[in-house]
Amino acid sequence: MLRLLVPVVIGLLLLAIIAGWFWYTTWLVRSAIDELAHRRRLLAGVDPLQVTAKKAAASVEAAHDAAHRALSLTVESWYDLRESRAVGTALVERFPKIEERAARDPEFLDVLEDADALLNETRPGADEIDELLGRTTRMDELNLRLRALVHQYDSAGRRGLGRFFP
Repeated sequence: MLRLLVPVVIGLLLLAIIAGWFWYTTWLVRSAIDELAHRRRLLAGVDPLQVTAKKAAASVEAAHDAAHRALSLTVESWYDLRESRAVGTALVERFPKIEERAARDPEFLDVLEDADALLNETRPGADEIDELLGRTTRMDELNLRLRALVHQYDSAGRRGLGRFFP
């Protein structure tokens, strides 16, 4: 019985080795084919990670352009109001007081100066996404602060029924 068992065990061991080698070879070939397909997608520019990165970069650039446009419109509007003395707008009666408060407030002058500097700063062609996002955030902060200060100067002399009913 032992004589029969030894060849069966050796045969099963040999069969397991052959099956393992076959499985390993199949896995190796499949990995090589997958890697070649991945390289082909990378070269074609259609890899999902590449497409996602391109979409993210395009989204950040669009947000930067929108923030730049909004900040430049705000700054231009302020200079236009100063130049025209707000004639033809709803602020025509209140603008002299708004302008006077703005001229005396160093915070407003600093924010306006920072906005001008940021708008006049040339944007390098190959900005990193995080740098571009930082510039976008800074532009949005300046725009929001400018608008909040002008609104604060406009509502400084008025009294309403409270915070909810100006």
